[in-house]
Amino acid sequence: MSPKDIAPAHRPAHRTPKLRRAGLALLATAAVLTVAACGAAPTGTLHTRAGYTLTSDEIPVSVCPADDESRFAGDEGLLIGAHFALRVECVASFDELPEGFQLDYLFGEHASLYSPEPGYEFTLIQFAPETGAEAQFEAEAGELSATLKIGDRAWDFDGEVPAPGEVYFTVAKRDAPITLEVVDVERTQTMDLRERTREGLIQALYTGTAAVDSEVVEGSVDGYTTKGSYEYWFDDWGYQTQFELTREVFEPGTGWVAEPDRALLSIEFGWLYSASGLEWSIDTDDALKVSGPDGALTPLSADHLDEDLSNGVWRTFTITYDVPADALDFTLNFHPKGPVKWPEEDVSLPITGDKNHEIAVSFA
Repeated sequence: MSPKDIAPAHRPAHRTPKLRRAGLALLATAAVLTVAACGAAPTGTLHTRAGYTLTSDEIPVSVCPADDESRFAGDEGLLIGAHFALRVECVASFDELPEGFQLDYLFGEHASLYSPEPGYEFTLIQFAPETGAEAQFEAEAGELSATLKIGDRAWDFDGEVPAPGEVYFTVAKRDAPITLEVVDVERTQTMDLRERTREGLIQALYTGTAAVDSEVVEGSVDGYTTKGSYEYWFDDWGYQTQFELTREVFEPGTGWVAEPDRALLSIEFGWLYSASGLEWSIDTDDALKVSGPDGALTPLSADHLDEDLSNGVWRTFTITYDVPADALDFTLNFHPKGPVKWPEEDVSLPITGDKNHEIAVSFA
């Protein structure tokens, strides 16, 4: 016989953090129970019942030993979205409490369990105390949900994902599937924790950095022309600018701006459009050429915003491109060309001294 709902033998030590439990069966890995009844007294083995569950929030260390096969290596346990970042630390299944695991954080000191029923096993999942990654945005209502399953046992999360350091422990059928599913604004990423495989990844979030600044580029040009009997010129119009590049997949208020295997490359830079009565307008289609691993890029959009200065106008350009998620290295060829206009005199001045600036940038 296999009695059910065995009461705990003792209260866990105060060290145990914020425990939530359903079904309790502590102390002695196997015990023989003699039950008085009419006729012969039957005997049986006590087991921790199927479905027994215990969770613990925010354990500050790994409960699994270093270099143990239960530990996930590299990024194989990592899931990232626009509104979450989590990492699976380890997954372990066993018939009795193993040596070397810091399970006193979960059960208290000197704890052991009755063995599982035949065909069942203990299964433990811990999420890493340090994820090594951060979500870019805070989730609004309805944007984020998750489900963790061990066999038939499921934990549902609304507006959040499992917390760093959190441990989930249950008794499930031997080799039961273990899955994690996270839905972030209708995009689903899943992890098979038995097979250590991931699907539906927003790939740009797993490769390279999100933003990088180029080196500063600078130069100086002169201008000269004649009109009738008049000469017009300027000397030494100096310019200096820097390119700010970002790889984006999600924008608040807009949603996903790139497919899971793509990224939106944005390039922003400033330009002194007018000063001292002169205007130097540049056409980004002509002045800025961008190439990536697959060759020249064609802009999706190009916009600018003007800011009035005390003696001129500062123009900020933003150009976007659709690029592969794994494209991390780009080359910018920036060549600001003339002419420069003098509106008050209604003349255009060709320039000299202009040059091309070749700039390499990398998100790696």
